[in-house]
Amino acid sequence: MAQPPMGGGFMSRMTPRERTYIMAFVLTAFVMSILVLLYMRDKALSETENDITATRRALTMVYTRGAVYKERLAEKKEREAKISDKSILFSTLLEEAATVAENITPSNEEELASQELGDGLIKRSHKFNLRSVSLEDLVKFLSKIESKAGHIIITEVLSIRSPSNAEDRLNVDVTIATWERRAEEEATEGDAQDGGPS
Repeated sequence: MAQPPMGGGFMSRMTPRERTYIMAFVLTAFVMSILVLLYMRDKALSETENDITATRRALTMVYTRGAVYKERLAEKKEREAKISDKSILFSTLLEEAATVAENITPSNEEELASQELGDGLIKRSHKFNLRSVSLEDLVKFLSKIESKAGHIIITEVLSIRSPSNAEDRLNVDVTIATWERRAEEEATEGDAQDGGPS
């Protein structure tokens, strides 16, 4: 009877069938690990290719549409430049506008609370009444106000009533509004105060 070899180790104590199973398991594990590595490599390459494609697309847009962006930026700056950074005196504005027609005297003038719209933009409104004015004089008066050079002024509220059916005289309640930019120094000081310790 043949004696098993001395010091044969772990594999020598197994049957040939068990050895075949272990070899198949080791081979399967090796193949699966290679497949997982290939999958991970392919995924990493795909992500890198997507990044490269996105970067190329962004560069193409910068080269081809950069001029359009610059034009739009210039238009935006031009629109913002039309918004004055100087406050307007509503009483002086109304006095100037009243010179375009006779019998126009604003009354019950009241400046409403200004509204902060963000980015240094402020909306200011002024409310007043006109009594016994003709439609033609009203149109001239409001046109003069809204055409004030260097400022954007609109008639925000216009309430018209006729006190008499026989006359063409009107009673009008008006609210005008204007937008102003805060001067850069004021905006910087305001931001510093907001960010400073309270």
